[in-house]
Amino acid sequence: MSYGGASPRRATFDAVALALAFLAVDALIITAVARGWVDRVQGVITVLALAAVVLLLYRDDVAEAITTGNEKLGLGVDDQPVRRVLDALAEDGWKVEHDFLSGRGRRIGTVVQGPSGAYLVEVRNRAYRLEHLGRARHHAAWLHGEVGGWVTPVVCLAQRDDDPHRRDGVWIMGVEHLAVWLRSRTPPKGAGARAESAAGSEG
Repeated sequence: MSYGGASPRRATFDAVALALAFLAVDALIITAVARGWVDRVQGVITVLALAAVVLLLYRDDVAEAITTGNEKLGLGVDDQPVRRVLDALAEDGWKVEHDFLSGRGRRIGTVVQGPSGAYLVEVRNRAYRLEHLGRARHHAAWLHGEVGGWVTPVVCLAQRDDDPHRRDGVWIMGVEHLAVWLRSRTPPKGAGARAESAAGSEG
């Protein structure tokens, strides 16, 4: 998906095209059964097998389309579990800014700053595309100028328990791993020297 509103539209178009293609194939199978070209039992099995394959291959497209529809109805991603995790970090001295807005006034996620650096946490239910990762990198790069340092992009999956892993420059993980992962990160190289230099200049 591209930056901005193109990504949800693409997911919706993919889901609609998928549904139309599935219905078209079903119509052909039903016609074949009705005319006696294909055995009825075989036709039913074919339809069920096709449905299973479609769901396995395109479940993320369908999930994304449902999420998009929910957003249009005012029912966004359920980010409350992620907010609770990050708010707990705030109690430990981390700086947490929810609903951070981009230069275009669009909500891009939560900016988290702590001993190990700055992070942009974007929340998704379970499905994501490579384009989402590109958008997360784009937002993190933009935030560099806002926070005055490197920002690590993170996609947190609210409905999956993926172990932390890095893909295309973006960290991806389930919400249950988020706090532990953030606390275990080491400070960026040179962070201590910069802090001492800043303290010296203030003195």
